Amino acid sequence: MAALHGDWSPFNSEVQFELADLLYHHAEMSSTNVEDLLELWARSLSFSGTPVLFGSCWEMQAFINSSMLGDSPWQCLSRLPDGVDKHAPGWKRATYEVWYRNPDAVVSAMLDNPDFNGQFDLCPYIDLCTDGRRHWSNVMSGNIAWRHCVSRAISIIRGAYVLTSPHLG
Repeated sequence: MAALHGDWSPFNSEVQFELADLLYHHAEMSSTNVEDLLELWARSLSFSGTPVLFGSCWEMQAFINSSMLGDSPWQCLSRLPDGVDKHAPGWKRATYEVWYRNPDAVVSAMLDNPDFNGQFDLCPYIDLCTDGRRHWSNVMSGNIAWRHCVSRAISIIRGAYVLTSPHLG
């Protein structure tokens, strides 16, 4: 589902969206610091009677998570490391949650979105710095993309050879 121009749902305004984007995405501010900032802001606005954009960090995160754009729900993977002995530090014995969305659904939604038309380079590449060292910048400059492409090309060439080889027909 694509957003209509001027629709900031689930946010109430463009300013509310931009504040959440700044704090959560650009600054990657911790929850504690967001709480402190919102508290200071609320105190400064209380004199004028102007409402705050978010009452708490939790409220801001709830707005972010309630976005209905896209149709891939959040999923949680909880894991406790295997084979850790009881004398290991606490962080090694802790259970961690990894929140993610189905990568296939996310990539499909991105490729279907007309806003991204012409914005993807789907060819793997090797990027070299001026000093000749490898520069790693995104998925398509990584080894896995390169290996997958080469593997696919070899399969296609091998398949074409089998189909056109007179001694195999």
